[in-house]
Amino acid sequence: MPERLEEATPGETPGTDVAELILRIDAGERLILLDVRNDEEFQAWRLEGRQPVETLHIPYFAFIEDTEGCVARLPRDREVVVLCAQGGSSAMVVNMLREAGIHARNVQGGMVAYGEYLEPVKVPLSGEEASRFEIWQLNRRGKGCLSYVVRSGDEAVVVDPTRHVERYEAFVRQLGARIVRVLDTHIQADHLSGGPLLAARTGTPYFVRGGLGFDLRHRTEPLRDGEELRLGGERGVGLRVRVIATPGHTPGSTSYLIGERHLLTGDTIFVGGVGRPDLGGHAAEWGRALFRTLKERLAPLPDGTVVLPAHYAGVEEIGPGRVVSGGLGDLRRSVPELQLATEEAFVEAVTATLKTPPASYSDIIRANLGLAAVDPEKATEWELGKNQCAVGAVHAS
Repeated sequence: MPERLEEATPGETPGTDVAELILRIDAGERLILLDVRNDEEFQAWRLEGRQPVETLHIPYFAFIEDTEGCVARLPRDREVVVLCAQGGSSAMVVNMLREAGIHARNVQGGMVAYGEYLEPVKVPLSGEEASRFEIWQLNRRGKGCLSYVVRSGDEAVVVDPTRHVERYEAFVRQLGARIVRVLDTHIQADHLSGGPLLAARTGTPYFVRGGLGFDLRHRTEPLRDGEELRLGGERGVGLRVRVIATPGHTPGSTSYLIGERHLLTGDTIFVGGVGRPDLGGHAAEWGRALFRTLKERLAPLPDGTVVLPAHYAGVEEIGPGRVVSGGLGDLRRSVPELQLATEEAFVEAVTATLKTPPASYSDIIRANLGLAAVDPEKATEWELGKNQCAVGAVHAS
């Protein structure tokens, strides 16, 4: 159980950071989460834990209009953790509650901090694998986005990094390694890629494939389908990373086979579904490509292959070891879209449930192609909310 923060000094609002709060909720602590955002924001996107947490929604303006009535709705036998968009309004509510004798803390940075928090989790490997390399899954819990650090010896590859690249640099340093290559699985639509910036800061090669219809302006290192990258460095015994073209979610979607059995699939296949093929406005065409990828490109891989995707739909997809993963054989039997035998049936199924993606997605795609610079404030605004990248999900890319 994480340690409690020290009580605030006079004049200071007691707070908790997102990392501590998520750990406490995941552990099943009996606290009250008080969300003071407006109705629309609360309905669109909420803080989730792996265990249920009692959540009350009382907008901030209600506390202004009727402080006494709002305070009366809160229990006094449990800690109240107060949440807003960026931590300002919630801090004021915390002060009101504490004046009324209620033990309350503020979520520092609010939902913006929740949306940007990265939780590193080590992917379990077998004994022989563990002696040669390690895979870290960095879970962006607030968005359901996953990125990866693969280390062998003193060399590391970063896959699908988000825009806060300094966090990956610091994490790799903690592993005693250096970044030697940066890879993206595809042109992301729900968040800004940190790939080009991370590669530039570390002086390493960067790869992403746009494909037909994408005007990719970033300078990239060409990689061929089937090419094997070597990783290991002076202290490593060597690791092969195979490049596998898996078009469908986007024309240039690429998966990476780490060693013999761990597959970074991007948005080609998730642990509960497949990637939506409509984000470029070519749902039927890209859907046919995705069907061929699933039936032909992934078919030779054994059932024991471990799928490590770039997104997930909800906390229920986080496994017991806090890793989002699935056995390819299990997914072949459980994912409805993988049961469809014909291209026509597949395209009909994956396009039938698609909803209009958020308006910001087209702007994010342009930025990730290198066609537009983005102000950090605008980037934060674009990235609010969960991803919507999976077929049939209103919150999955």
